[in-house]
Amino acid sequence: MEQAHFSPPSDMTAAPEGQEIFARVWRRVMPEERPDSPIAVDVLPQPMDSQGELAVPQGAGLPVLPVPAAGEEASGEDVPCLGGSCASHGALLQAFVDGELADWRAYQHLARRASGIPARTLAAMAADERRHAKRLSTAYFLISGIRYWPADKVAQPARGSLPGELRAHFQAEQRGESAYRAAAEDTADPCLRQLYLELADEENAHAWMIRGILEQM
Repeated sequence: MEQAHFSPPSDMTAAPEGQEIFARVWRRVMPEERPDSPIAVDVLPQPMDSQGELAVPQGAGLPVLPVPAAGEEASGEDVPCLGGSCASHGALLQAFVDGELADWRAYQHLARRASGIPARTLAAMAADERRHAKRLSTAYFLISGIRYWPADKVAQPARGSLPGELRAHFQAEQRGESAYRAAAEDTADPCLRQLYLELADEENAHAWMIRGILEQM
């Protein structure tokens, strides 16, 4: 996945547990701080509108799901699948959505620069990435009741040589697979775990598809 920017909360109850899960998952994927890490962390405010929807102006931060204090019930009716007990995974789900949307845009641009079978393969991968983002966004909504879909805020991908960009994405897909598998190990929710593992398998398939494209060039 492309680099996604996560803005941790300043004073929300989600901060300690949500950030701990977030950091634990990414330490497994990126044990050392590197410029090609899929996630970059910024500290910014968390605006919401009166209807509980995202109200994110340019450059603002993103809301994170609140985590109930000890002895308190999770907000809303808790259920075994994608319920309030998953609130601490909100920040990670946002980051995954951001990354998949960035990949969607990037593969769209790469498909326009290629031709023949490689172009069709890249277009199909772009569609896959958008579907991944939708699945993650749906999970976020089922857990929180908040719709998170920042497709209009995805930055334009950097333009380099086609083989060089494909090589970068080949590596990024493998890191994305590792991130999803690490996230699956960090949740007890069976539905969230299954979603992460399915996306990990698809990231792995994308890496092999990119390898196939490069072998044809």
